[in-house]
Amino acid sequence: MKPHLITALFLFLGLTAQAQTVTVTNFLHPDAPVARESFAAIEGANFTDVQLVEPFSPPTTLGGVMVKVDGVPQRLRAVTPARVVFLVDSAGAAVRSVELTTKSGVKHLASIRVVTVWPSVFVQATDESSESFIPSGLWTTDGIQLRPLTSAPVPVGPQNRPTLVVIQGSGWRLAAGVSGVNVRLNGIPCPVVAARASALFAGQDELVFQIPSHLAGNGMMDLVVTVAGRESNYARMNIGDAVTQ
Repeated sequence: MKPHLITALFLFLGLTAQAQTVTVTNFLHPDAPVARESFAAIEGANFTDVQLVEPFSPPTTLGGVMVKVDGVPQRLRAVTPARVVFLVDSAGAAVRSVELTTKSGVKHLASIRVVTVWPSVFVQATDESSESFIPSGLWTTDGIQLRPLTSAPVPVGPQNRPTLVVIQGSGWRLAAGVSGVNVRLNGIPCPVVAARASALFAGQDELVFQIPSHLAGNGMMDLVVTVAGRESNYARMNIGDAVTQ
């Protein structure tokens, strides 16, 4: 091969490596747009050669990877060779450009549509295991002892002392307080006590709600969080019997 053809080939390959296109999705709710101050995910290959998670103080470079949105470095929650999870800044336009730079210096380009709110719930698994679609969270019947949510039945307290449930997610912190957030079990409204940003995990939100006493004994029920008519990803809870006095 002639020298000038070899040079042209390497130049073409170099430009290709610097302009690959990838897709950015809502990390917890892939069918929904990404919300401001929530998690987005980039799927691909060869982003890095390590697996790292930094949920408390996410840096702008993790495992040698950097993500910029409209030229601004974003905080990275997790990186693996095939996935990067980052926190989308609140400020910015509705449609934004994304640039991911891998550990080896390859650049991937994308764009995302960002909305103010769209609720997304952390679930423990999405496979066929017993914990599939169970929210990550806690419950309490006495307001003192907190127990993790699992597929086991959650006891239901009486009307004057209802069971409280705390679930983790993202995309609702910018809603208009608790009045702007709704929780339903099989379509039945549950009183919302608090909807706020997590005090511990960056980009993560928490939601506190009560289980109505009349739902005792219903077993597995679908759980949906809505904000301004926008529904969360699928989740479920096992609603147990009434608490014995």
